Amino acid sequence: MLQWKGVMPAVTTKFTTDDQLDLAMFEKNIKAQMEAGVHGIILGGTLGEASTLEPDEKETLIKTSLAITDGKIPVVMNVAEQSTKNAIAMAQQHFVAHNALQ
Repeated sequence: MLQWKGVMPAVTTKFTTDDQLDLAMFEKNIKAQMEAGVHGIILGGTLGEASTLEPDEKETLIKTSLAITDGKIPVVMNVAEQSTKNAIAMAQQHFVAHNALQ
């Protein structure tokens, strides 16, 4: 169970000039956060990102973050969909994806 304590920054999502996820910069940011001693990472939590990222982008960010953090700190994806039905579906999808990686 996630314990909400310590510093858990909402990290920004980096994009390239051609509007693709910039995973190299994203990884650099996550590693810098970890080196600074954060207690967890929150994805899609800034500037309304959770409601504007595409589902496949969210999935990529989750999988990439879990690979980088390697179970050392929790990774949380903000769920901010346009409807309750979509929010539940997105949360269930991410939960299944996370458990498949364990």
